[in-house]
Amino acid sequence: MRKLLVSAFAASLALASSHTPALAQEAGGDALVAEPSAAKLALALEIIDLGFPEETREEIFFASMDQMMVQTREASLKAYGLDDEGAIAVLDQWLADYILESKEVLRSHIPSLMAGMQRSYAAMFTLQELRDIRAFVATPSGQRFFELSSAVLAEPNFANANQAYMDEVQAQMPAAMQDLIGRLQSFLEEKQQTEGQVAS
Repeated sequence: MRKLLVSAFAASLALASSHTPALAQEAGGDALVAEPSAAKLALALEIIDLGFPEETREEIFFASMDQMMVQTREASLKAYGLDDEGAIAVLDQWLADYILESKEVLRSHIPSLMAGMQRSYAAMFTLQELRDIRAFVATPSGQRFFELSSAVLAEPNFANANQAYMDEVQAQMPAAMQDLIGRLQSFLEEKQQTEGQVAS
């Protein structure tokens, strides 16, 4: 049972980290989209360079990952009833190692994420909207808005609301995992029976 709890805890943290860099996913995934104009791409690039300066991009992405991990850890500890100090210490060390490795992976993907964001902005907004956004980002308020875009995750008003949401979601995880295990077991049993009937 403890092994299952640790596995679920790890899966929950992995799930949380997997959402962190997903800033510019387009609906449809591999669906073909119209090629944005050069003017729109240029404006989108200016917005990204102003809003996510190259020298602070890693810090912005990593701050979001850190905060999501903190909240997922708290929700998972409550959901799985882990209160043994030694076990928590092991999990915390594992978490530190996992975050370190995840940040290395994320670091290598930041350039492609920025390129994807550029193309997404160019696809999502009209030329005039991009001009308006570009004008806003160039102001001190616009700079401040983008600078604090990830920090809002840790601001108490949002963090408390988000923690309550994550606590409820994580509380459902053990039952959901048991349901998944049951479904997989039923599928495999039915598959074995079908294959046995075909073989005979």
